[in-house]
Amino acid sequence: MALQIATFEPAHIEGVKDFNRRMAAGGSTWQFPESPVPSWLARIEGSPAFQEFYVATDGGVVRGAYALQRRTARIGDAEQSIGAWYLPISEGAVDPKHALVATLLMRDALRREPLSFGLGMDGMDSQASKLAGAMRCERRLVPFFVRIERGRRFVREARYVRKNAALVTALDVAAATGLAELGAKLVRLALRRGAGLGDATVEGVSEFGPWADEVWQRCRGHYSFVELRDAATLARIYPKERPRFERLLVGRDGQAIGWAVLQLAEMKNNPNFGSLHVGRITDAFAAPADADAVIRAAADTLAARGVDVMLSNQLHPAWCAALRRNAFLTGFSNYVFAPTAPLAERIRALDPDYQRVHVNRGDGDGPWGHDPRGF
Repeated sequence: MALQIATFEPAHIEGVKDFNRRMAAGGSTWQFPESPVPSWLARIEGSPAFQEFYVATDGGVVRGAYALQRRTARIGDAEQSIGAWYLPISEGAVDPKHALVATLLMRDALRREPLSFGLGMDGMDSQASKLAGAMRCERRLVPFFVRIERGRRFVREARYVRKNAALVTALDVAAATGLAELGAKLVRLALRRGAGLGDATVEGVSEFGPWADEVWQRCRGHYSFVELRDAATLARIYPKERPRFERLLVGRDGQAIGWAVLQLAEMKNNPNFGSLHVGRITDAFAAPADADAVIRAAADTLAARGVDVMLSNQLHPAWCAALRRNAFLTGFSNYVFAPTAPLAERIRALDPDYQRVHVNRGDGDGPWGHDPRGF
């Protein structure tokens, strides 16, 4: 029977559960949500920001699924409804008989929303990323930045660094002798080139108010492509009932100039970060000229929270430069921005080299705590 792809309905719940069990039995760590109502960005009346789940069935048996998020973006001077597809899970990952399911899922997503993109996808060489490339999506890496606050704990716990067996002994010696701690401090001092916050002010806020609309209206024109970040949309993406977000309002002369969303996580046996206390600049927005002040406020706040390491992914050159001036090092990125051919064409008509595209972790499948897999 031909594969059918349809909206995830209550009638599919048991099929999705069976699908997840088969995926786990086959050795996959990927699981699809087992409720048709998303725990984050469920559809509500009057909001253009929501996500939907789709399942692929073969004779009533679920063989794959994906999520499609709907958002609004500003492309040049126009606001446009777009999509972000993610979590494409195919039984082909554990059973070659279903190898074509992933391709059919991707085609369905692009048919439903031609102006869409993928984000993340575990790097250029992952199956999902290569499939996006085969579908003529224009793939670009979103630079990754890291700032080490506590060198000793970092070299002891950062498993992605300790994968190189030849380095492990040297890292342990550096931790034991204090060289790691001293080195991290010296690197921060050597790299930080900003002049501090200057006349900017920082305030922690519990939610995005009308000031966020003012920042959006004043700053959106600096970018060729940016997803809508008005107060109503930000309240949906970063709901105040989720306690893991820290929102910063950055101002000057009594006026809001930008903001940042921070997240902190005490990792436990994480495959990349061990048991490090990790802080992330998940999202930020301001005029490019004010990126330094916003990043400085975010980094100072995370340092005050006692994190071992800070992370951020930013695509826009001004935000990348602001991170470097605040002692962040460029690391290996596995975070891919992959707009479809129609969306890429719209962007390149305005900005051929993507020099004014604003993309970070706040786009796509959501920040920590909102992963639709329930992690």
